[in-house]
Formats: sequence, C-alpha cells, structure tokens
Amino acid sequence: MDQKPTLGETVAAGLVSTSGAMAVFWAAASAFMLACLWVIVRNVSDELDSFQITFMATLFGFLIFLPVGLKRGVAVFKTRRFVTHFIRATFNGVGVIAWFWALTLMPLADAAALNLLMPVVVAIFAMIFLRETVGPRRWAALAVGICGALIIVRPGFQDVGLGVWLVLGAVICGASHRVIAKSLTRTESSTTSVLYLMGLMVPVTLLPAMSVWTTPSLSALASLIAVGALLTGAHFTFMHSITLADVSALEPVNFTRLLFAAVLGFLFFAETPSIWTLIGGLLIIASTTYVARREAALRSGRLARPATGGV
Repeated sequence: MDQKPTLGETVAAGLVSTSGAMAVFWAAASAFMLACLWVIVRNVSDELDSFQITFMATLFGFLIFLPVGLKRGVAVFKTRRFVTHFIRATFNGVGVIAWFWALTLMPLADAAALNLLMPVVVAIFAMIFLRETVGPRRWAALAVGICGALIIVRPGFQDVGLGVWLVLGAVICGASHRVIAKSLTRTESSTTSVLYLMGLMVPVTLLPAMSVWTTPSLSALASLIAVGALLTGAHFTFMHSITLADVSALEPVNFTRLLFAAVLGFLFFAETPSIWTLIGGLLIIASTTYVARREAALRSGRLARPATGGV
C-alpha cells in the first residue's frame, strides 16, 4: 500500500521548483508591501482619521489599477451581478476602516497575528453560506486556529481593548467579502471583480470620510498615494504568486506578514511582540495551512471524500 505524503512533504513538493521559489518570493513581497502600508497608515493617522485614510487610499488604489483594467476593453465592466459586487465592496470597505483604525490602537504584530485568523473564518462562513461540508479533521484544525487567537488575546489575563474588537470585526468583514468573491468567480473574471470592488469602495468609504474630513498636508497626501500604490502592488504580487504555485502551498508564507509587522513595529514604533503573539500566530498558520492543503487535495482528487462528504 502506498504511503500518503505528510503535510510537510506535500507543501514542499508544491514549492520545490524554480517557479515555486519565485512564487514564495512574490507572496513574501506582497506581505512586505502590506506591512509597509500598515506603518504608513499608523504614521499618517496622527493627522487624518482612519475614515478619511481609507477613502483616499481606496481612491488612489482604484485610479492606479484602472488603466490596467481598461487594457482589457470596456467589456471588462459588463456584469449582471452589480448588487453582489456592491455588497462585497461594502463589507470590504467597513473591514478596511476597522483594520486601519485598529492599527492606531494596538501593536502591529498583535494586529497582524489576529488578522491571520481570516482563512479560519472564511472556512466557517463557506460551510454556513455556501454549504461546504466540514468534517472532524478540518473542525479540529479550525479549533486550533481559534485557540491561537485566544492565546494572542488572552481574555481574563489582560484587558481586551477596542483595537482587538476592531481587528475581529475586520476579520469578519474580510471573510464575508472573500466568501462573496468565491461565489463571483463562477460568473466574473478576476479583473472585473477587482475593478468593481475598488471602484464601489470609493463611494462606500466616502460617506464616513466626509464626516471627519480635513484637508491633508502635502506629506500626508504623498503618504496616501503610497498606500494606494502599495495596495495595488500587494494585490498584483500576490496574484502573480498564485499563478506560479497553488494557493494552499503558499499559505505558510502568510506567516511572513507577522514577522514583517514585528520587525517594522520594532524599528518604527519600538514595539516588541510578546511570546504569546508568536505562539498564537504559529498555531493560526498551522491551522490555515492544514485546511488549505486539505481542500486542495480534495479538489485535485488526491483524497477521496467520505460518504458523508465531510473531511
């Protein structure tokens, strides 16, 4: 009887190649851009409210991405699911506002570690709303991820501040937006989905921004243009990475977001991540990696689904 490869062997097999190495590089580059973006948001928050930061960063990101989309022609804007796109943009807009606000209230590493929980919430939402089956193994992996989040937050051992609740709100909104995006892939191209996401987030985030609007200084304006560019760059580098390797094989690379956040938080804000943050982050990454690899194996047919459909 053939012995099934271990999780580590499966991940390694997906990455041991030139294209696999480049996929890891681009995925890590995406994570680094996001971490740099977080530092800029923290700095510019001394002058502007997170509502206005979100709107202006979204606007500049959309304007940077628009020429790329237009290269595909006007047909890229054709859709019969405008309402679904708008709901997705609303969830993501609210999530980004909550995330940017949270970055001003808690250490970067703690926020990044909790944000790693998003794939766990996506798996739970997919089960509830897309009726995907989840068996005991994946339930156990999801439980490990939740335990990792509890280790970071440590309720009862330290105060759970507003920043933590904002990150959890951002995770829920982000997971909702990803589940909707998953349903959109059945009818929409990725370019169409991204254009509508970024374009509709502009009016969604404009309304709250108007309530706190102040004229930004030239330095703040430059910072927000950089945030928009980094958002677009992070998207492109991540999309390029998944053309070179399976998304599930790249899941462990997400841990670099925590590492970059810890290093940049220390360099720019003298923040030192606690051992609990690192342990919790590792547990979450282990959980999301297992779930991603399991789903990839099922899709490829390398693993047979039990009669109940759960895995």
